[in-house]
Amino acid sequence: MTFFSSFLGYLTFNKLNKSNNKKKIIFFSESKNYRNYLIGLIKSLEEEKKSNLSIIYLTSDKNDIDQISDDIKPIYIGTGFFMALLFYLIDCDILVMTLTDLNNHKIKKSKFCKNYIYLFHSLVSVHKTYTHEAFKNYDIILCNGEYQKKELRYCEKFFNFKKKKLFNTGYLYLEHLYNNKKLKVDNNKILFAPSWNKSPRNLFDDYAEKILDILLDKNYNITLRTHPETLKRSTKNLEKIRKKNLKNINFILNTDLENLNSLNDSSLLITDNGGIALEYIVVHRKPVIYIDYSEKIHNKFFDKLELETIEDKFKKEIGTTIDISKLNQIEFYITEAKRNFANKLNVVDKLILEHGLITKNQSRNSKEVIIKLLD
Repeated sequence: MTFFSSFLGYLTFNKLNKSNNKKKIIFFSESKNYRNYLIGLIKSLEEEKKSNLSIIYLTSDKNDIDQISDDIKPIYIGTGFFMALLFYLIDCDILVMTLTDLNNHKIKKSKFCKNYIYLFHSLVSVHKTYTHEAFKNYDIILCNGEYQKKELRYCEKFFNFKKKKLFNTGYLYLEHLYNNKKLKVDNNKILFAPSWNKSPRNLFDDYAEKILDILLDKNYNITLRTHPETLKRSTKNLEKIRKKNLKNINFILNTDLENLNSLNDSSLLITDNGGIALEYIVVHRKPVIYIDYSEKIHNKFFDKLELETIEDKFKKEIGTTIDISKLNQIEFYITEAKRNFANKLNVVDKLILEHGLITKNQSRNSKEVIIKLLD
């Protein structure tokens, strides 16, 4: 069934793509959870109302086919043969993706696509949690701010990569979070959002169940918010946690990242290495506890790059850190994190300014870059 649906999507795309002579902008989403990283830019481009502009949205997720607007209906292309074939032959002016390592896996660059644009799905730096070739094969990158631009230029020189066009446009998802922010906080609610890690030694698989047991035993209301990769890589452990806490009224499992209630309602975030900590601090201005266990380093050359990451800077100057061996003292750390955070709010603004992080008009900035590229 999936093979047939993917084939129909392939045919639908080819028919739609060849039916006009407009400038073509293609957006690709790996799953529904990535839609919100793209949607602001899509709607901003639609407002342009250029008669010579055609926008097509491709998705690999059957749950991501809800109509975006009157003119844009997502096309499902699956993850297999027809997806790979479509991308290999795709003909367009611009292809926008949040997918890293382009050309290094089954999605290859097409000689018929003029510009490949990458936009970020995290606020983290480019040289630690991403592979060293993650952005190598893109033509254009829309950066979250000056810090990423500097990091990418540094890496281009270090690895002798071809220089790309880099634009400081801002983190599109940040705009989405600001627009959906609600000032409603429950002091007893805690958000637990461990990051994903390619390493088999990771916080979710090794300690998530224990951490949840400790917090629930202390009568906190806990929301476990999963990373999209956790849903794919840790299904057995996730199902075990779900079944174990099925009847616990103090536990919520949040696998749908469109649901932002846990970010709005919670009084504190517990994580390890996730980019969600930056979003939580910058947008919601609430404390974060970092559990020290396993570093998330996906760049094998990271120790040779003499660049501090934005996530480590925020962790060191704003976060509260607890060693994995001290989980039984977590209630004390929660109290301390909340007590100390009020004195760190001015540091948040200092770090935003220091890193050149763009916090306004991200969709408009990104749209202006694309329109200029098409002219």
